[in-house]
Amino acid sequence: MQEFRGLGLGAGSGGQGAGGNRWRMRELAESEHFDWPIFRRALRAFVPYWPYTIVVTIVILAVSLGGAIPAWLTQKIIDEGIQRRDMSLIVEYTLALIGVSIGTGLLGVLQSYLSNLIAQNVMADYRIAIFRHLQRQTVGFFASRQSGDLVSRVTNDVTAIQSVVTSTLVGFVSNLLSIAATLFLMFSMNWRLAVLAVVVVPGFVIPTQRVGKSRQQLQGQIQQWLSKMTVQLSESLGVSGALLIRIFNRQGPEEKEFAESNRTLRDLQVRQALVGRWLFMWLSMFSSIGPALLWGYGGWLVVKGDIGLGVIVAFTALLSRLYGPLSQLAQLHVSILSSVALFRRIFGIMDVEPEVVDGTRAIPDNSVQGSLRLEGVSFSYAPSPRETRAEGPAAANGRSRLPGGGTGGGMGEVGGTPERPAERWALREIDLSIEPGETVALVGPSGAGKTTLLNLIPRFSDPAEGRLLLDGTDTRTLTLHALRAQMGLVPQDPFFFHDTVANNLRLAKDTATIEEMEAACRAAQIHETIAALPEGYDTVVGERGYRLSGGERQRLAIARVLLQGPKIVLLDEATSALDTVIERKIQDALAVLLEGRTALVIAHRLSTILKADKIVVMERGRVAAVGTHAELVARDPLYKQLYETQFHVEAELEGR
Repeated sequence: MQEFRGLGLGAGSGGQGAGGNRWRMRELAESEHFDWPIFRRALRAFVPYWPYTIVVTIVILAVSLGGAIPAWLTQKIIDEGIQRRDMSLIVEYTLALIGVSIGTGLLGVLQSYLSNLIAQNVMADYRIAIFRHLQRQTVGFFASRQSGDLVSRVTNDVTAIQSVVTSTLVGFVSNLLSIAATLFLMFSMNWRLAVLAVVVVPGFVIPTQRVGKSRQQLQGQIQQWLSKMTVQLSESLGVSGALLIRIFNRQGPEEKEFAESNRTLRDLQVRQALVGRWLFMWLSMFSSIGPALLWGYGGWLVVKGDIGLGVIVAFTALLSRLYGPLSQLAQLHVSILSSVALFRRIFGIMDVEPEVVDGTRAIPDNSVQGSLRLEGVSFSYAPSPRETRAEGPAAANGRSRLPGGGTGGGMGEVGGTPERPAERWALREIDLSIEPGETVALVGPSGAGKTTLLNLIPRFSDPAEGRLLLDGTDTRTLTLHALRAQMGLVPQDPFFFHDTVANNLRLAKDTATIEEMEAACRAAQIHETIAALPEGYDTVVGERGYRLSGGERQRLAIARVLLQGPKIVLLDEATSALDTVIERKIQDALAVLLEGRTALVIAHRLSTILKADKIVVMERGRVAAVGTHAELVARDPLYKQLYETQFHVEAELEGR
């Protein structure tokens, strides 16, 4: 796929925003007016395919002429052939009529192929551009949005663009050329009948303007409800969602909610199909008035001998080629307005600027020592101003899992209004140094900022203040690929794709051989378990790895990081809920993983703390104390309390 230059990931705004209903009303109000900037930006998508556009325009012109010529040939057959009883002319014009019909039909197929080719290319470009743009977003971006809504943008909204190309843009050119060819032929045959045919044209154009607003609003609502249904399907049909629904016996309410959404979508689509029913009745009426006037006036001219009968027959055939395209052309602005709602949703996602900007400096392999330093680091969950202004479908369409539709709060909220969400500081003025090969444990109560601090190291997010240094280099200056290649992460709940064990391991190293994978798995105490699976390393682990136990997923995640071979390890340890045997295997695997590497560990177990070179106690987003286990027990009340309430109990259980 070529790099798509027409999409224009320009500066703009995005974000969840506050108040989905307010966003929806604002979006619908804005959609009542034609948005030229949005439409011009949408048209840039077709620039890379201008050669196809020229060819399809030529083909449309030929089809338009081919559609009008049969009426002229019919007039010749009647006036010059039948009335003069000239059989040779009848045969000649009949063969020409057949040839023109066949040629026009073949050109029509070519026109359909070219217009769909352009549409499919544009859709493919939009899909890859949106997907590529989403890959540049931070983890926090996805945490604040529903995956189903994002999927709907990439699939439903982009797919709807096809009608913009095949119906709207191609239809505009086709109808315009068809009208021009038809009028040219009409006036060349008889200008008086042509004027009579044009008299009723305002009756086609004026009523059409009244339905554009309604159809555009309905198009926006339809896309929103499609997004809502996609969200529910992605949540309910995933393993985690399906398990949660069954645990709480929510099948009935889920079915009811989906049925209600389905009915709403059905009703909206029916309304969209019928919104112009009075318009169509009006157009049908004028479609009958035109031929009636033509036969009345034309018949009088035939009786007088001013024109031949074939002229009236030809004009009657041409009227359908005049009024039909005129009707469609008059409705074109309706389709254009509807397409604006689609592009507004698409651009709403594409205009969300990534919070983390890629650096430019690369790091040579094996050149990293592994020292980390945090200088005055503060991090806030406060949304940027752009986040409160745009792109509300994720909130507007999504199902709220919290009472009253809230999104939940967080540690350290300060103030906040319905228009501006509350500011939340997760970290404040963190100063911390980690030497190469040192293991540092992070401890503290829930909400102290441990995970937030861990996520700043590989730049899943950037601090609001301060900086992070890797071997003395500001990590913002490094390329994300180079930075993250030096770091391995074992999360508390490891994620695995619905794929084989081998392919999940190769996420860390796509060139890994089976021998390398086996060596990593042996070191992680998981090889024997994998070898016992039905297809060994080719066994599919299921969605999110649900075919594996919790301990097996942990060890497989460790094996994956071992295969990667990073210099720095980030570990959100989660072994407290495992039995002693499995925990021992994981601890042995961790010992191999951490050996010779710089490690930052969120500690949940006493064994991790005792083995750490340094312990960092965190409280309310700040570093409360730093030291060894013995030092902190002696001088830090918070750590002593944590030790006595959590780790001391654990030590007693292990001693029994």
